[in-house]
Amino acid sequence: MLRNKPAYLLGTILAFSTIMAACGNNNDGNNGNKASESAKNEQPSQSASNDQASQKPEKDVTISYTIWDKNQQPAMEAIASEFTAQHPNIKVKVEVIPWGDYWTKMSAAAPAGTLPDVFWMHGGQFIKYATGGFLEPITDKVDAGAIDLNNYASNLGSIYTLDGVNYGVPKDFDTIGLAYNKELFDQAGVPYPDDTWDYNKLAEVAKKLSQPDKGIYGFAAKMDTQVGYWNDMLANGGYILSDDMSKSGYDDPASIEALKFRYQMVLDKASPTHQQLTDTDSTEMFKSGKLAMIFEGSWRNGDIDSSEIIHGKWNWAPLPKGKVKRGNIINGLGNVMSAKGKNKDESGLFLEFLGSKRAAEITAEMGAAIPAFKDTQAAWVKSKPDLNLQVFIDQASDAVPYPSGSKSYPVWFAKESEIMSQAWGGAISIEEGAKKVADMMNQAIADAK
Repeated sequence: MLRNKPAYLLGTILAFSTIMAACGNNNDGNNGNKASESAKNEQPSQSASNDQASQKPEKDVTISYTIWDKNQQPAMEAIASEFTAQHPNIKVKVEVIPWGDYWTKMSAAAPAGTLPDVFWMHGGQFIKYATGGFLEPITDKVDAGAIDLNNYASNLGSIYTLDGVNYGVPKDFDTIGLAYNKELFDQAGVPYPDDTWDYNKLAEVAKKLSQPDKGIYGFAAKMDTQVGYWNDMLANGGYILSDDMSKSGYDDPASIEALKFRYQMVLDKASPTHQQLTDTDSTEMFKSGKLAMIFEGSWRNGDIDSSEIIHGKWNWAPLPKGKVKRGNIINGLGNVMSAKGKNKDESGLFLEFLGSKRAAEITAEMGAAIPAFKDTQAAWVKSKPDLNLQVFIDQASDAVPYPSGSKSYPVWFAKESEIMSQAWGGAISIEEGAKKVADMMNQAIADAK
C-alpha cells in the first residue's frame, strides 16, 4: 500500500530449501558406520579434529525490518518470530515508520548507507532506489530457485525488476473497493451498492444521501490517483499511460470526461469540497460517519474497521461500472534488501522467508493484507467474515497495474498533484488541468529517453 498506494502487479515467492539443506547437513553420518566398540575410546584423528575446528558456531545477529503500517505490525512480528524459530541465531527487529515520514527518512538514509537491512518497497518509489544503487540485487536467488517469481499473482514480481535485474520479493497486492456506510443508507431508505451500479447511480445516490448542513456527504469525489480518478478514467475508456509508457492519457477525451464527472459531484454538493478533503482525510471522515461512500484501497480495511464509530455499520462493494468497463488499479508492495547492509547473508534468508507461502499464510490469517503468493488469499477474505472482502480479489483479474514502471514516473507523478490541485481548487478548468498534466508527462517521458 498508496501506498498506503501505487498500481499492476504481482508475483514471487521463496524457496530456500537449497540453503536450508546446506545449513542442515553439517554432520557427516558416515563416521559411525565403521566404528567398533573398542574404537570408541581412541583419540580422534588429526583430520577429524580439523573438521571439528572448522565448524564454527553461527554468529548471533539482529537485522532490522522496517515497514510503514502499524496495523500490519503484529503480522510482521509473527512472521519474524517464526523465521527466528527456524534460525535461532537471527533475530529480527520490526520497526514502524508512518507513511507520512517513511520516504523522507528513507531518502536520507539511502545515500548515507544507513537503510534498514530489509524494508518495504512501493512500486512508485522503486525506480528511484534501484537506479540509485541502494537496493541489493536478488537475481542470483531467482536464478538458483531460492525465490520463484512464478509463485506470485498477476506477475507482481515484474514490478521490482529493472533492466532484467530482480530486486524485490512480492509481499501483497491491493485493489480498490467502494466502502459504504450502511447506517446512512438505511436512514435514507436507499438499497446498498451492488455490482449493478454504474457511475450515474453513484452520483444519483451520493446526491440523495448528502446533508451539507449537517456536514454529511454522499461521496468523497476527491482529487486522488490510485484511489480516485485513475479508476474513473479507466472505466470510461480513457487511460493514464499508454501500454508502451510513451504517452500520457490525461488529455484523452474519455479521460477528461471522467475527470469532469467526478468534479461535478463536488459542484453538486454531493461531495465535500477540495479544501474540506485537504483539511480532513476522506477515510477519516468516513470513519467518523460523515461520508456515505468512498473509494478506498484494501490496505485500509483494518484501519476503517477499527473505528468504534463505524464498526459493524459498513461494508464493501465493487467499484461502479463505467461506459466501457469496471476500472480498477492494482498495486503491490515488495520486500527489498539494502545494498549496504552489514548482514546480507542473514537478511537474504529472511527475505526468502518473507516471500514464502508460510509468510503469506500468516499475513492472510491475521488479516494484515492480501498476500501475493498464489492461492493464499482465501484466508484473508475469511479474516473478517462480516465484510465483503471478496470484492478485492474478484476485481484483481481485470485491474490495471499501477503506472510506475518507467524512469519518468518519479518526475511526472510528483508534478501531477500540483497541477490537478489547481483544477480541483477551481483556479483552472478540469480540462485545462488534464491537458497541462498530459503535456508535463509527455515532456518527462521524452527527457527520460
